[in-house]
Amino acid sequence: MRSQMSLPSTRLLTGLAWGNAALHGVGLVLALVGMRPGSSLVPLPERMAYLAGRPAGWTWGWGVWMLCSLLLLGYVAALRRHLPDRSIAADLAFVLTAAGMGVDLLCDVLQIRGLPLAAGSGSEPLFLSLESLAFTGGATVANGLYTAAVLILTLELRGRIGTAAQFAGLATAVFGSAMAVAGLIPSPNLLEVATGPTIGFYSLWTILVARDLR
Repeated sequence: MRSQMSLPSTRLLTGLAWGNAALHGVGLVLALVGMRPGSSLVPLPERMAYLAGRPAGWTWGWGVWMLCSLLLLGYVAALRRHLPDRSIAADLAFVLTAAGMGVDLLCDVLQIRGLPLAAGSGSEPLFLSLESLAFTGGATVANGLYTAAVLILTLELRGRIGTAAQFAGLATAVFGSAMAVAGLIPSPNLLEVATGPTIGFYSLWTILVARDLR
């Protein structure tokens, strides 16, 4: 009876893992194509002019990242069911992920609505204030909470997942921490360098963990 009941949740976990990997991949592509011109990697006049036009690539890009945060929470919730008995560590990871999602969604809405409005008004101080808030909130607070959750779950799953999955989880924590530091410095260049490896290792971690728990 136990194996029959666990099969649907295992399939759900696997589906969520591949969904996370695919959607995060789309997010990275959009970050390069439609979002980079409006980021702080670009000189201020240029990015304000770009965002004042309310580009679709910027809006759709952040919309995809909002969906990514929802899928991340869904994966952690499904993974939590695979831990025996009552796992305080898994509960903590879920709470941290949910908190990170809340901050992330707020910052993403700020990116989608607030920055284009500020750019259109021509007020550089307002634009820079909102941009700084969204940058640090997303990179440091939200991403920091996600990173802590992945690290906690990776450590909690020792003995149940293989070496490759453990390595992917620890690598996610290392590069995710670099992203969090980038938000505090702040350093758009460090964030750009650390984002790809963080997302790549996170996506790999979700797939490997789901495979090992089958």
